[in-house]
Amino acid sequence: MIIDVLLPLNLSKCFSYKVPNGLAIKIGDFVEVPFLNKKYIGVVWNNKVKLNEKIKYKIIYKKLPIPSLKKEILKFIEEFSLYNLQPIGLVFKLFLYKTGLKSVDKGLKKILCFKEYKINKVKDVDYNSEQIKAIKNIKNKLNKNIFNVFLLHGVTGSGKTLVYMDIVKDLLKQNKQILILLPEKALSNQISRRFEEFLQAKCAIWHSGIKDKIKKKIWKGILENKIQIVLGARSSMFLPFQNLGLVVIDEEHDSSYKQEEGLIYNARDMMILMASILKFPVILATATPTIETYYNASINKYNHILISKRYKNKKFPEIKKIKINKNEMSKNKYISDETLIYTKKFLDKQKQVLFFLNRRGFSTYVICYNCNRRFVCPNCNIGLVFHKIEKKLKCHYCDFECNVNRSCTNGKNCELKFYGIGVEKLFDEIKELFPEKKIIFLSSDVSVEDELNSRIKKIEKNEVDIIVATQLISKGFNFPDLNCIVVVNSDNIFFGSDIRSTEKNYQLLHQLSGRAGRFEDNALVILQSYENNNKLVNALSNEDIFKFYKEELNFRKKAYLPPYSKLISFIISGNNKFTVERNSIMIKKLIPKNDYLKIYGPVSAPISKIKSNFRSRILIKYSTKIRPQKLLKETIEKMKNFKNIKVEIDVDPINFM
Repeated sequence: MIIDVLLPLNLSKCFSYKVPNGLAIKIGDFVEVPFLNKKYIGVVWNNKVKLNEKIKYKIIYKKLPIPSLKKEILKFIEEFSLYNLQPIGLVFKLFLYKTGLKSVDKGLKKILCFKEYKINKVKDVDYNSEQIKAIKNIKNKLNKNIFNVFLLHGVTGSGKTLVYMDIVKDLLKQNKQILILLPEKALSNQISRRFEEFLQAKCAIWHSGIKDKIKKKIWKGILENKIQIVLGARSSMFLPFQNLGLVVIDEEHDSSYKQEEGLIYNARDMMILMASILKFPVILATATPTIETYYNASINKYNHILISKRYKNKKFPEIKKIKINKNEMSKNKYISDETLIYTKKFLDKQKQVLFFLNRRGFSTYVICYNCNRRFVCPNCNIGLVFHKIEKKLKCHYCDFECNVNRSCTNGKNCELKFYGIGVEKLFDEIKELFPEKKIIFLSSDVSVEDELNSRIKKIEKNEVDIIVATQLISKGFNFPDLNCIVVVNSDNIFFGSDIRSTEKNYQLLHQLSGRAGRFEDNALVILQSYENNNKLVNALSNEDIFKFYKEELNFRKKAYLPPYSKLISFIISGNNKFTVERNSIMIKKLIPKNDYLKIYGPVSAPISKIKSNFRSRILIKYSTKIRPQKLLKETIEKMKNFKNIKVEIDVDPINFM
């Protein structure tokens, strides 16, 4: 018997093997096979291969004693590969948790007890009328064996988590498995504590920070259907669920669901694709849907479940715009006197205040006073950012870092001037303004997970007075005593002028303001701005939550942008600028011409050099009526003949840098 085996390699084809006599093999079985003098675990893709007498087939070593992949999963792997234009072998690799598979014969047999994950009793919850209505609307259309997508569109603080918890509760009684996808691993600890209180059992958490010993146990528990509920990052969608009945994608708008390095894909979109093939429902939970998700709900492709009021009818925070006069602000001062008056009132009432700035580091622009040379990354054409805590200059696009000492043209060390504000500089200013207060710093630069979780718990317990933070703070956290938020520079939350920058800015501002006043009225969000008429600030102040979406959709329709069209981006890179430019032009000529397809570029990328590689971009815009991936597959095969360049393909890009 001859079979085709798909291997977890950067390849788009299978390899044929001979099955030993007496070994029963079917499609989807995991097998260990020889390939180029190594052993690999592959999956049986086809078991009806015609024997070719001229070929000397290698023999498979063994079949792994674990459940085979369902035919629907194999179809998903194929569709995933085609849609994202990625090698099918690398897509299959996503489903292989190597540590688990390697210990199938030994270590996994020792893992027998999963009692800490067993759900015995579910806590009663007091729902309000809107939550009850939302739960009924979902349950009326929910069928465990039918694909359906629900947009759970609840304003910040409306209790969306409680709503989908109730849905989860019913499915657990039916012995179904449930996956809760979360955008940030930092968020998983807070959400898991809420679930553990609700279910009175331990939750399985899956992300890159979980130790292998725990992961092996979770992997086996899911494989044997002894673990019913998992909270995880995007990689958790590839776990070996045997009876998946529901997926909840929390904060569905979050860009963290997009994998932008290596194998590029959007976990939210691929999860919906998987659900359509395996036939189970998906709940997209957010206060600020992506434009595409909102559009799909508006045309009834998704079920739109709206919760317009906060839990227990708490009021939304007041939005106050404070105009900053540059002449009034000194060199090292970024908080206005008017802002201080308001924040002191909240601090006097023992309420927490958050100062928000979405820029890491201390100073974003470092230059020498004498030679006027800026500190620039040698690998990327961007300036280095000074991080005062570590006393280093860092590039935020590669791993380069250096100290601040540099020889000047006068033979001495450069005399440095620091321009631009980062969150560390803001932290220093806040400490000077409030020396007697307990102040905590939150940023992705806090790389130790235990330290980050410790700081979040201190905020939850009201053990700090002031929080100084970056975008990390906006990711769905629930802080009971946070009642005042100051957006230090609401004019420059994101840099960039791509088609999604307005959407990203609105989502961040809206999500951020939603952290305030979740348990108490009279909360305040202060937006410091240099502009009199800031479109996004005005949108945030508007009580009509649909107004922004209607205006943005109207603009997108006129400009023929997503969701009214779709995009595919080719990023060509290499260490020789001329080679990149020449090959980019040649690649464009390979792309098939079509009336429904427009090709833009090649042009130098906005950040034209990253990690010593020059970068060029080609953008393909196409009608939603067609699916050009099959046409482009031939182009991609031809691109493999180009030397000294790398081509990354990004379907439905959200980043245009």
